[in-house]
Amino acid sequence: MILKSFEIENNIKKILQYKFILIYGENIGLKDNLKKNIISLNKKAEIINLYQEDLNKDKNIILGEIKNISLFSEEKIIIVNHVNEKNFAELDKILQSKEKIKIIFIADILDKKSKFRAMFEKENNLAIIPCYKDNDITLRKLISTELKEFKNLDNNAINMILNYSNLNRKTIINNIDKIKSFYDKKVLSEESLEILLNSDRNEFFENIRDASLIGEKNKLNNLLNNFSFSNDDAFLYLNMINFKLIKLLEIHKENERYNDFNLTITKIRPPIFWKDKPLYLKLLRKWHKQSIIEALEYLGHTEVKLKKNSSLNSLTIVKNAILNICTNSWAYF
Repeated sequence: MILKSFEIENNIKKILQYKFILIYGENIGLKDNLKKNIISLNKKAEIINLYQEDLNKDKNIILGEIKNISLFSEEKIIIVNHVNEKNFAELDKILQSKEKIKIIFIADILDKKSKFRAMFEKENNLAIIPCYKDNDITLRKLISTELKEFKNLDNNAINMILNYSNLNRKTIINNIDKIKSFYDKKVLSEESLEILLNSDRNEFFENIRDASLIGEKNKLNNLLNNFSFSNDDAFLYLNMINFKLIKLLEIHKENERYNDFNLTITKIRPPIFWKDKPLYLKLLRKWHKQSIIEALEYLGHTEVKLKKNSSLNSLTIVKNAILNICTNSWAYF
């Protein structure tokens, strides 16, 4: 049974009659929100999250969890994340279960030839919710619905929320939660709203920069998916990476006197805050002097290209630069 996502968002209780639910598509924020709302309807249920690696290790793990009913919970919800059809040789047995459980399957894009998708679309006792990419209209409706009790929620305020969220539903939801917590009297102010939405952007990007420099690919991808990049700040992002690399180069040069990074960090001026010392030591072990010079040259080349060619997509270029820094692969263009 195909259910429309906006109908379920408007009345999440419609999903209660279904024991098996497949949520699929490219809209990560919408999928996360639907999953969270379904769980909120079953507050007394035991929640079990399974992932691709769990299914790879044990193809019968879902059947095992179905049979393993807790004596302390009235109901059990099994959430199977990032599923694909290869994992479901036992799907028929799973769907025949009579146990008091609910299973939510979360998948990426499934094409029309997908047997998994076809099964959920045809069977009336199975629910399937496609999650297509948001557009301006759906996101405006989301903001208006979530903040309907707030005064001064005009087009300017909605546009500001959209712009700072880069049309990313997940970021918009995070910003809506932030607004609800900040404005306890439910009266918006354009000036304070801008400050609120912009308050942690630099700190968030610092985490992206550091994950890139350290080479933490999984963490970096997760951060990139949750950060709303701004075209106006493209050069700021490059400069923030540049600044960190230049600081590392300064420490390397100063270390030629002491031959001890711990000592050098205490001597260098301006001083490095003590809380940042472990991060710098980690980066200094990863980045030797020559690799820093090469990275700085690459970022310089990237910045010049962006300044000379306004037709280039600056955000795509910046994101590629961040990923290249992470892997030390200088993909010039």
